[in-house]
Amino acid sequence: MTQFKVARWAAACAVHLLLVSPAWAEVDSGAVRAALVAWSEAQKPGREVESTPLDAPGVIAAFYAARDHKPVWTNEARTTSLLEAIARTPEHGLRPQDYHLPAIMALRSADRDAGEAAQLDLLLTQAAAKLAAHLHYGKTDPRKFDRNWNISAPVKQEDLLRLLGGVVAGGTPDGALEKMAPQHWFYESLKTTLALQRQAVAKGGWGKVDGGETLKPGMDDPRVKGLRARLKASGDYKGEADGTVYDDELVAAVKRFQELHGIDPDGAIGKRTLAELNVTAEQRVDQVRVNLERARWVLNQLGDEFIVVNIPGFHLYIMKDGQPVWNTRVIVGKTYRQTPMFKSNMRTVVLNPTWTVPPTILKQDLLPKIAKDPGYLASHNMKVVDSSGTALPADAVDWQAARKRFPYSLVQQPGPENSLGQVKFLFPNEHAVYLHDTPNRGLFNRADRAASSGCIRVENPMHLADYLLKDDKDWSKEKVEAALAAGKTQNISLKRTIPVVLMYWTTQMDRDGTLHFFPDLYDRDPPVLRALGRETAQL
Repeated sequence: MTQFKVARWAAACAVHLLLVSPAWAEVDSGAVRAALVAWSEAQKPGREVESTPLDAPGVIAAFYAARDHKPVWTNEARTTSLLEAIARTPEHGLRPQDYHLPAIMALRSADRDAGEAAQLDLLLTQAAAKLAAHLHYGKTDPRKFDRNWNISAPVKQEDLLRLLGGVVAGGTPDGALEKMAPQHWFYESLKTTLALQRQAVAKGGWGKVDGGETLKPGMDDPRVKGLRARLKASGDYKGEADGTVYDDELVAAVKRFQELHGIDPDGAIGKRTLAELNVTAEQRVDQVRVNLERARWVLNQLGDEFIVVNIPGFHLYIMKDGQPVWNTRVIVGKTYRQTPMFKSNMRTVVLNPTWTVPPTILKQDLLPKIAKDPGYLASHNMKVVDSSGTALPADAVDWQAARKRFPYSLVQQPGPENSLGQVKFLFPNEHAVYLHDTPNRGLFNRADRAASSGCIRVENPMHLADYLLKDDKDWSKEKVEAALAAGKTQNISLKRTIPVVLMYWTTQMDRDGTLHFFPDLYDRDPPVLRALGRETAQL
């Protein structure tokens, strides 16, 4: 069942459910309470209610124990509100069937004894708990996709009990649940994007462009008519739908499409552009769902101010009070030297940094070059340094033997050609990853900026430095400029630490409504999508 059909099915279920009276007056509340006590005493992992697995029974049992096992869902308005929230889960890219709707519907549609009433109460509580947890923390566990994940902590029982208590504390669980999702412009923009893509699915999508030789501006080709229809259906082209000549108006639309999909805007319909054009509206729906899930993993776990790098989006953002206050382009790791996802705290700004060549780059890249060209070190302002920090003459090293065993380090000295540029930004992590300047500015003009060995190169590093040092009276902008001009390495410990998050979002809507779809650089979307489609999910 497609997500669009699921949404319609959920709405129909909700209408049916809301019309069915729970008939609580016909059930002895004392008997229901006794049944809840019996369940709590007998609960075991894997226990089922109406053939529906009851996740984390310990949480549910603790919740009922805290309220002396009194049933929760005796108020019809409260129950109706919860069911409405479940019916609206597709707006968040989630699935109503994950919140026990079929079993709830079956129990609400039939006359019930006290045991069945208790079962219904348990299912509704379980649904509320699951939905609260999924909206606040995500349905899936990010640690299953990345063993190095440290951005959010594991969910604890007390966290789930707090969320569940918030759902049932008032009379409108739907409103309480909605507030448990990230209250952040980025999350809201993804919800808007999801609605737009579902509208495209409802209208039949946007068709397919036939393959063949590369279409170039000015060509007369029957496929151009299909290209016009494709871009017109998605709103990327406003011109005539007929015509087989690849004219300037259509070229401009294609270049715009390329820019918004992370492709160098040359106007040619090559393999990469053709592949993006032929991504279906249904696939875009799934892509947005994946990114909504990633947003739930982190956005509720961050404070009012942080720096985030969107790896496939090739951008860095400074976030303040839920809004982006500045952004700049970045260069990230190549597909075989991927930039990892993690969280740390920015602690140090280094002016005129040295660069100690990382082991992988040393072994795979530099040692073979030096073995062929002994003058490489001098031409790149590098020194050989032993474990005590003492510099050694280059001719003291057997460079042929060094390719098998190199007990030293290579350190590039500060200067205009230093690989880290004039400034680097340190935040402790086990990956030896940091942000830094670069002397190679041309790469920032490329659409595909996966070109580093894992660290992040920043296009406008001095603006970032100014922001980080703005509250430090000892480091005015003029003093920083003077220190840079002096050419000496200086480490500046920040007066305040700011969280740095390296994340992975393959779609984004700008504040002006412009929609981007980025390449899935490291092929990280499919595992998350598969997990979202599974019934079993973390509570």
